[in-house]
Amino acid sequence: MTEPLSKINGIITKNYLETQPENQYFERKGLGERDIKSTKIAEELVGMLNADGGVLAFGVADNGEIQDLNSLGDKLDDYRKLVFDFIALEEILVDGKLVFLFHVEQDLERIYCRKDNENVFLRVADSNRGPLTREQIKNLEYDKNIRLFEDEVVPDFNEEDLD
Repeated sequence: MTEPLSKINGIITKNYLETQPENQYFERKGLGERDIKSTKIAEELVGMLNADGGVLAFGVADNGEIQDLNSLGDKLDDYRKLVFDFIALEEILVDGKLVFLFHVEQDLERIYCRKDNENVFLRVADSNRGPLTREQIKNLEYDKNIRLFEDEVVPDFNEEDLD
């Protein structure tokens, strides 16, 4: 059994990062994937916040290759700034290479969006959906019991329709 790399989530080992299939609760993002920007990481985190939470391993390619985030130099702080209320950032070393683990808690009481453009995303299975349409956001609000069908106004309601 290999030693856990994370102090927050004990199942995360080097083997886990390299071989665990991506799913609803685990996502890898490597450096070479379309010149990954902090905004793309933000979208993934928003999707996880609106779903059931999970872990995003930044610095691990889709094939499990461990990469070194130190190669980002001055841009590294852009990724550190993505952390807020329900996201914990854990910086770990794997074979001397820096990897970020974004631990996302589930929140059933809010819908999250990107601050700069207000786009809403949702993690479904092993991928992110979005930006969501207004109707999809409304359905997400129903799913989280933020909005109730019973509270909706029915514009063509007629009292005479009732017995």
